[in-house]
Amino acid sequence: MDKLLELQEARATAVESAEKIVNASEGSLTDAQTTEFDGFMAKADELKVQIERLESLADVKDSLAAPAPRKTASPQPAAPAAAKITMPYRSKKLKSFKNEEDAYRSGKFIQAAIFGDEEAMNWCRDHMPQNIMTTGVNTKGGFLVPAEFERTIIDLREQYGVFRRNAKVVPMGSDTKDVPKRTGGLTAYAVGDAESITASDKSWGSVNLTAHKWGCLSRISSELDEDSIIDMADDLASEMAYAFAEKEDDAGFNGDGTSTYHGVVGVRTKIIDGTHTAGAVDVATATHNLFSEIDATDLSTLMGALPQYALGGAKWYCSQYAWSMVFERLMAAAGGNTTMTLASGVQKSYLGYPVEISQKMPAGPTTDYDGAAMLLFGDLSKAAMLGDRRGFRVKVSDDRYLESDEIGIRGTTRSDINVHSLGDTSTAGPIVALIGSSS
Repeated sequence: MDKLLELQEARATAVESAEKIVNASEGSLTDAQTTEFDGFMAKADELKVQIERLESLADVKDSLAAPAPRKTASPQPAAPAAAKITMPYRSKKLKSFKNEEDAYRSGKFIQAAIFGDEEAMNWCRDHMPQNIMTTGVNTKGGFLVPAEFERTIIDLREQYGVFRRNAKVVPMGSDTKDVPKRTGGLTAYAVGDAESITASDKSWGSVNLTAHKWGCLSRISSELDEDSIIDMADDLASEMAYAFAEKEDDAGFNGDGTSTYHGVVGVRTKIIDGTHTAGAVDVATATHNLFSEIDATDLSTLMGALPQYALGGAKWYCSQYAWSMVFERLMAAAGGNTTMTLASGVQKSYLGYPVEISQKMPAGPTTDYDGAAMLLFGDLSKAAMLGDRRGFRVKVSDDRYLESDEIGIRGTTRSDINVHSLGDTSTAGPIVALIGSSS
């Protein structure tokens, strides 16, 4: 039944891609989005027909192989996905899932798909009809995880991942996608009587996205009982989501174009390559190359370099150390504080603009950041795109960690990051960087 599993995965991917288009449309589909959406839904309908044929064939083969008619109880309708589940065990505190029921469903699915537990398979057939499994499922291959598990992974990636949360996320219906980008507008001219108007055209470029596979490997105990499936699913979702979010942040901010980052060149790397110097803003005081030396004038100089069109969605991007040593230090030293305001702390914002913390941004207390981007300011959604090709997939190996009686679980996704707009040597782009200097 490998072919059946392949078709089910393909249909789920098509439906998922259509859903992402709707979610990204902000309530109204463009003509291009409508065409792409209709294409995915047509593909899903076509695959549904093929799946039903194979399932029908399997039913016929099963009936022919049976030695005699079997007496079975009248089939009971599957419980709806939203049906309340009685759980024998409850987690003390969930790290990832919003409720225990979603964690329990995910744990049951993993118990069935990875461990081949027959009781768990029967439970999934009754409670999760969208993920019905048969004894023919090959758990060595990749399989779709339940919607509850994938949705949690995605939510956590956005919670942990600063880059994904702020860049423009674009659904990808194929391995490559070109997204149009405005590069220039119309020009108005002074026109006298009987003079013709000089023509001008709006110009467009394109942002290319090529999906690459990103993966992480985890391991869990080979003994999974009813009392541990909630915590296991919760922990696995948290760890894998964090691993993907951390890699996306690292690639988006620090990628150097090598295979380590699938060729992605991050904001901090790209803005100092010599072709975006208008957005690479030197500190106001030439000897400021440590976070403890950055002052309000340095930050104001950086803010002044950002184009007005990017101010509406502008944020600061820095590490926790930079937040404490630069922003909190400057705000605590400013006038107007009382013991009450100092005791309650300060919100993560500076001069009215939110501060986003990513530990992939520079965080060295004594590091010399001469010529390096120490922190960023601007609208990341206008500077970078993150292309999402498909959702979360898992594969399992029961011999990778044989010596420790554990099972290896590999999670993969496919996506790409393109930092496409950082300005040039004369005009800053929608995000600017503060560049340290030691002389």
